[in-house]
Amino acid sequence: MVGVFDNPQLLLFFIFGGVLIAGALGVVFHPNPISSAILLVLTFFALAGIYAVIGSIFVATMQVLVYAGAIMVLVVFVLMLLSLHEEGITKLWNHPFKKVLVLVVVVLLGVVLVNAVREGIPNTDLSPKGYSSSGTYEYPLTQAGEEGKKPVFAEGNTAVVGTSMFLDYLLPFEIVSILLLAAVLGAVILGKKNLGKKSGEGDV
Repeated sequence: MVGVFDNPQLLLFFIFGGVLIAGALGVVFHPNPISSAILLVLTFFALAGIYAVIGSIFVATMQVLVYAGAIMVLVVFVLMLLSLHEEGITKLWNHPFKKVLVLVVVVLLGVVLVNAVREGIPNTDLSPKGYSSSGTYEYPLTQAGEEGKKPVFAEGNTAVVGTSMFLDYLLPFEIVSILLLAAVLGAVILGKKNLGKKSGEGDV
């Protein structure tokens, strides 16, 4: 354990990993669907932190922008499908712990955004001020004093990820988008069936 505390990156990896596991368990076992969706957002943020620790800055950014944003849509779908009452939602958000958690997340995102605009992406070749393309950078996850393999070693992993996604794996990427569209349509159909049953019972 001494080696873990001597290496900040390894310590952050275990912290984010613990939050990730705890959030995932909360998503599965929490009885409230809205709380489960919020915990899923926390899980995605923890996963983005792990990506950042191992040096995949672009993937971490996309994790926050795409997945954490998409979960907000999931919350809306849950509200529509389960027909939760307004007082139940108000009671959920009035919990002091959730207010503090939202405030902490907003402050952290603000700090990261301001730092990104002022300092730019870490770069060994160019000036760190302002916007710039990422150069060769690496964050080896090893014990203190040991040499390890570099998880990211490229002239900007944004170009590497983009090339792999839209050239090498274009067909799987499009298939995944169709699968997500089918899931949305399935949720709408199931919701309409439930609403039809409730309205039919009311008419009788």
